[in-house]
Amino acid sequence: MDKIFSESPVEEKPQRLKRFFPMKQIIFVLIILVFLNMIYLDIIILQSGNVKTIEKIIQAPITQQISKNDDSFCSQACVSKINAVTAVLNKITPVPSPTPTKTPVVYQASSVTKEYYVPFGSGTGNSADWQDVGLQANVDSSAYGNIKNVVFEVSLHVPTGNENTAVRLYNATGNHPVWYSELDFTGNTSSVSLSSNKITLDAGNNLYKVQIKTQLQYPATIDQSRLHITSN
Repeated sequence: MDKIFSESPVEEKPQRLKRFFPMKQIIFVLIILVFLNMIYLDIIILQSGNVKTIEKIIQAPITQQISKNDDSFCSQACVSKINAVTAVLNKITPVPSPTPTKTPVVYQASSVTKEYYVPFGSGTGNSADWQDVGLQANVDSSAYGNIKNVVFEVSLHVPTGNENTAVRLYNATGNHPVWYSELDFTGNTSSVSLSSNKITLDAGNNLYKVQIKTQLQYPATIDQSRLHITSN
């Protein structure tokens, strides 16, 4: 009996040691987990450049897993460090990306007006019907740029002063009168300058002739005739 009682205390000591060491190991493991958690958070903060993404990553564990009365997940020092990092991130103002601006394209019309004169010369006619008076010129409409206006200008007189006369421009290449080029003249012994309405030149190079007709077949004299071309 004495042997049995004397050996009982020796057997209980190892059992107490077995209970004591597992508790230390658990605490040590928890400390390591907390330390690793802090390192993990630091890595995320350094690697992430997006402020909103960092805030979501940091705030989610705080709001969902950490409470004031529960320190089992993270120590108070851990929580304080997370809150400090969050405060710094909240002060960071994201730099807005510059918005590309479109440069307006300005179209400016040319203000330079060019004037050209194509002379036909002078001559005399006395026919009752349209008659060529030997005044002609080749005109290439493409040589004058952007044509704005063309008129037929004539200065003429009737020596007797007592008949009406008409003058026009004829396109010999296209075999037709130039529309709106006809000018009517009431006999006058002094030279009178006349201008037609706006006319249109045919495309390309054409031969234009001056034609005249008289009422009483008395001579009528063309002192000057020409085309006046305005372009830009």
